[in-house]
Amino acid sequence: MIENVENMIFDGTDLANAFTNQEEGTYFIINNVYGRGVQSVENTLTHVAGMDGSYPSSSRLVSRRMTVDITMKGTSFNDLRKRIEGLNEILFTRNIDVPIVFNDEPDRVYYGRIDEVTDTIESSHIYQAQLTIICSDPFKYGEEKKLTFSSDIVSFTNQGTAEADPIFEMEVLKPTTFAMVQNQEEQYQMIGRPVDADSTPFEAEELIMHNRMSTTSDWTAASQVDNGVVSGTMVSDGNGFVVQSFGTQGQAKWYGPALKTSLPETLQDFRMEARVENLNGRNQVGKVEVYLLDVNNNILARISMADVWQGYYRNRAASNIRNNERTQSLHRLAETTAEAQGELWNNFDGVLRIERVGERWSAYVAKVGNGNLHSARETKNFIDVGNEFQQQVAQIQVHIGIFDNYSPTTMRIKDLKVWKINNPDDHQIPYIVYAGDVITLDHRTSEILVNGEPRTDLKDFGGQYFKLTSGENQVVVQPSDSFNTRLKYLERYR
Repeated sequence: MIENVENMIFDGTDLANAFTNQEEGTYFIINNVYGRGVQSVENTLTHVAGMDGSYPSSSRLVSRRMTVDITMKGTSFNDLRKRIEGLNEILFTRNIDVPIVFNDEPDRVYYGRIDEVTDTIESSHIYQAQLTIICSDPFKYGEEKKLTFSSDIVSFTNQGTAEADPIFEMEVLKPTTFAMVQNQEEQYQMIGRPVDADSTPFEAEELIMHNRMSTTSDWTAASQVDNGVVSGTMVSDGNGFVVQSFGTQGQAKWYGPALKTSLPETLQDFRMEARVENLNGRNQVGKVEVYLLDVNNNILARISMADVWQGYYRNRAASNIRNNERTQSLHRLAETTAEAQGELWNNFDGVLRIERVGERWSAYVAKVGNGNLHSARETKNFIDVGNEFQQQVAQIQVHIGIFDNYSPTTMRIKDLKVWKINNPDDHQIPYIVYAGDVITLDHRTSEILVNGEPRTDLKDFGGQYFKLTSGENQVVVQPSDSFNTRLKYLERYR
């Protein structure tokens, strides 16, 4: 028991500051806290016939339960009720484990949620209760530690009294077929494959176009778009293509400018990725589209992010592929996902991607946030078993359109990349990352990211999300001289 603990910060809210006013004589006090002492352990025992006692097979820390006695005073009964409403709002806003800090232990953070509340007193404008907090994670945490590797082998001390979950961020300096981190106990995490004596590195993906959309000088006017007409003018403001004028509506209610440009070479297997914005609002409509064309200006594929609703706030993605005879929907997310997906794509700033490798077409859409982290992700695939959609891609076309007389959403095309995808022979191992890429090995969330995108498909079968031991640690990065490596972790305490 800790007596006379005066304050608790719950999910970032200082409760004493929120409910104390000395001039009014109101206050919030924490009287006692239980459950921060020695933790309980659950032991699993195996009983063997003919053996005295039992065999201890495993043990684990149980969830932590803390009880917090509180006192709150208002200026009147009505004021007290309002304060309790405010406290309820703070304690139950999010149905997740939240950070909790006590003022007598300011350098430690617990993560938990309210499990039970027992009222004890409510009289004379005073309310007292006991809050039970359940911490499914029994550990408490110190400050986040950050370490920049000075070489490919580093040693450091984890000051926490328990193991910690590392997050490795590796900035790639040169093309490599694998990336690996290994600790002093020979546990490792790895993506890709090393090149053995019988193999050679192979450039599976060649970046043949990277247009930062800073000028329209290499682009020409397009003549056709789906479900609309081409009109108006598209320009670059230095940070991307934007609409200078949508022009006139014409015969179709969708209208706006479109530009196209030729690829350095025609492509069979490829990936196209565009970074676009469609920042939408109520009573606004607009669509951003990217097309793939053949040498004769025939549309081979399209991917878009559009708000097409009148008086409704919802972005949706769509994509299709086609030949001269029919169209195959590739990515009709409006029909194949929940309504919430469209809401997640509101105020879209992210990636539209479409690719073909052999018979497999795929489309990918994701928001891109801080640290280039991909969220609200969706992927759709189609196998072209009849080889109906195998025409070579020769041109890229972009289009920004609006509908009828509605106000347009805020739209921009910020970046465009096209890769040629090559097929290796039996003795070639592909490069998986190139200079400038960033690999994140997050052992806290069991995620592997490349440039913010999940890539667990690259994980080596024997790789594991190992922990940092309490005390001395050593980490080795391979291949040598290939990365600028950074490590961060939260010190963890029992």
